[in-house]
Amino acid sequence: MKIFNKYYLPVLALIFGVACTELDDAALDAESFNRPSEAGEGAEAAAALQGTYNQLNAFADQAGLYALQEHPSDEMMGPTRGTDWSDFGVWRQLHLHSWDPSHEFVFTAWNTLNIGQLRATQVIEAPNASAQQIAEARFLRAYYFYNIVDLYGQVPIRLDLDDPDEIPTVLSRAEATQFIIDDLDAAIPNLPSLNGANTGQATVEAAHFLRAKVYLNRAVFTAPEAAGPYNFTNEDMQAVIESTDAVINSSLDLTPFYWDNFVPDNRNTSREIIFARRNEQGNAVASVQNRYKMTIHYNQVPGSGGGWNGFTTVADFYNKWGETDDVRKGQALPGFTDRHGLRVGFLEGQQFDGAGAPLNDRGGNPLVFTPEVSLLYSNERQGVRVIKYPPDPNNLADGLIGTDYILFRYADAWLMQAEAMLRSGNTGQALAMVNGLREARGATPLANLTEELLLDERGYELYWEGWRRNDQIRFGMFLQEWQNKPVTPPHVVLFPIPQRAMDTNPNFTQNPGY
Repeated sequence: MKIFNKYYLPVLALIFGVACTELDDAALDAESFNRPSEAGEGAEAAAALQGTYNQLNAFADQAGLYALQEHPSDEMMGPTRGTDWSDFGVWRQLHLHSWDPSHEFVFTAWNTLNIGQLRATQVIEAPNASAQQIAEARFLRAYYFYNIVDLYGQVPIRLDLDDPDEIPTVLSRAEATQFIIDDLDAAIPNLPSLNGANTGQATVEAAHFLRAKVYLNRAVFTAPEAAGPYNFTNEDMQAVIESTDAVINSSLDLTPFYWDNFVPDNRNTSREIIFARRNEQGNAVASVQNRYKMTIHYNQVPGSGGGWNGFTTVADFYNKWGETDDVRKGQALPGFTDRHGLRVGFLEGQQFDGAGAPLNDRGGNPLVFTPEVSLLYSNERQGVRVIKYPPDPNNLADGLIGTDYILFRYADAWLMQAEAMLRSGNTGQALAMVNGLREARGATPLANLTEELLLDERGYELYWEGWRRNDQIRFGMFLQEWQNKPVTPPHVVLFPIPQRAMDTNPNFTQNPGY
């Protein structure tokens, strides 16, 4: 029996509230998601599992999920530059926290995540799926659930796939949080250990990383009010330490040269990749190209077709960096900057080509990036740009570069453990861990550690990797004022349930404030 005929379309319609044309688009590859038959011997379960992994490709897009996690934070903004990047205000609304249930990315991220969790459930419920296939699907469902809980607070789920007329149950934020923990605890015994060949697959270390992330945020996800206050219990923090120990005591380690985590061939140069979408040269399923194109100017790296001259960092975030020795702030990248001019990290001031000649903008003005930038009326030069994943210097014209797109990274597990120690009263050990990381990055050791300093450290290490909004909420800093954004009301710590989902499932209750 094919999912396409009996299960797939009705479930999509009820959970996601998509229009008919979008249903057709979403179901085009439904052959990959057949419900395995008794004679299938797991082959169709394997195809369905691969489809569940493939849904992660959308995480690398600069819109949708990534936009919801980064643009509302204090480390990214999308200024309008004349007629460029207006896009009916979608980027401005994210920065100003003025979205509503009809916002394009609120809907596309919702669809991405819920299609993923549905596909995972299909694998888990398949009669011939192996124990490892089920474990991998449980991990993936937990990951999709985690993002839904983080962004929206309510999770629709349909466990009885045999009844196409059943309206999906909606789990509360607390219920869904426990569901994630249960899925991960059930998955871990049947997952393989991490090795250099399976960073694109669910592993014990990836599951423990996600388990730690859930327990670290459990106080947020179970609070009576979404904006807090939050009660971080010692029990939850010990669970964070337990799971991060499983990562820290593995074969992973801090990468000696920070930028080796993000360069082409990072699969072989990084020691920190826990879970990623693996890209091959010429077949980048989750291409990192947009991560540099979305920010650099049209005249930078012309061999790659130039940039899109879009997103910048926020001056308030950039100005937090008090020293220049920290390699994470930016530097010339050997073998790349000397050939093509582009640096990595934060790009401020005059920009140069590979021969060292100063670049101009399209109007002939010196291409000088400045921290000053207007959300509504910026020129081509305003805003400090950010390069986290540099282009491949040997394949500038090839957008399908073989750089793996990182979802979970070792340094994040390191900082999660430091945070759990700080929140449970072990400030000395937490400080030692933070300073160990800072030493590896060339930064001056801290004399003391506070929550604010730890949030800053997470920003220095993980900027533009999709965690900042979540971090700011957990540390109680998300509603504050920063460049081009006023103080915002408490309800925006959650996004609204998309209106199309509300219209198709009466079990939803719209989040307060929308």
